[in-house]
Amino acid sequence: MSCNDFEQLDDAEFAALAPDVVISTFVCGSWDCLDISQRLAHAGFTGRYLVLVPDLPDPQIIIDDITESCPDIDIQIVTTAPTA
Repeated sequence: MSCNDFEQLDDAEFAALAPDVVISTFVCGSWDCLDISQRLAHAGFTGRYLVLVPDLPDPQIIIDDITESCPDIDIQIVTTAPTA
């Protein structure tokens, strides 16, 4: 599902999909991963949320921010290597 499609879903539509896993890039459309995680939490999502990020010196910062705001979401960072 594209970012635009996700942004158009209301909470009931998202809940009806009942995904176990959500994957997004660090920035997706006009939202960043914290916006997305908050939207997921508001819709009752408690599954695994994988965030694809470029190679960062300390990706734990992202995990800590999302966990603080959305403790029921299992956040995992997937570091993507730059392409040559």
